[in-house]
Amino acid sequence: MAISARVTIDQMDAVNAALEAAGFGPRNFGVEVYTTSAGPTHATLHAWEPLGFADAVKGITGVSWSETTGNPKDRVNDVLTAIQGQWAGNALPLEGLVNPGLHVDDDGAYWLVIQQYDTAIWPDPTAVPALVRRAMVPGEIAPWVQPLDQFGAYKLVNPFTGEPDRVTHNGQTWEVTQADGAGNNVFEPGVFGWTQV
Repeated sequence: MAISARVTIDQMDAVNAALEAAGFGPRNFGVEVYTTSAGPTHATLHAWEPLGFADAVKGITGVSWSETTGNPKDRVNDVLTAIQGQWAGNALPLEGLVNPGLHVDDDGAYWLVIQQYDTAIWPDPTAVPALVRRAMVPGEIAPWVQPLDQFGAYKLVNPFTGEPDRVTHNGQTWEVTQADGAGNNVFEPGVFGWTQV
């Protein structure tokens, strides 16, 4: 039997720690899930059960799961439907008339479409930030973008990588070295909380 499950990003570390303490792990929940924010809001997993693993996952408060029959992709989709979430494996091409959700461009960059728009009219997604914004991929070093919310903020310790987020800005690579009490940094590199690497 196989199981697919999801947790919110703020629960991810505790859930992974609980599973590791039960003898499963580390970092079982490690696949990013995007909903309506630039950064991942949830984490998911899909596993063919070692003995007892599914019961351990289901026994953790706050975990949602699916054990439906069918292929793994369908099971993952089942568990993400309630939150209208997408993982990178389900990103649609960023071309033509695009609907809200996660999309990927020809260069492999992920974009979160907020409102439907036509790429024939606006071929450069950075020109219409009210309609689409670059999705933050944990571990990817991409150009710095001003965060719009806590999910788009850069992390002192990224829950998916366990490392500080890194960006490029003004010809340099920067790493988060200071953040607020929740571990978020929304400042421009060179202003506060970043160190050149």
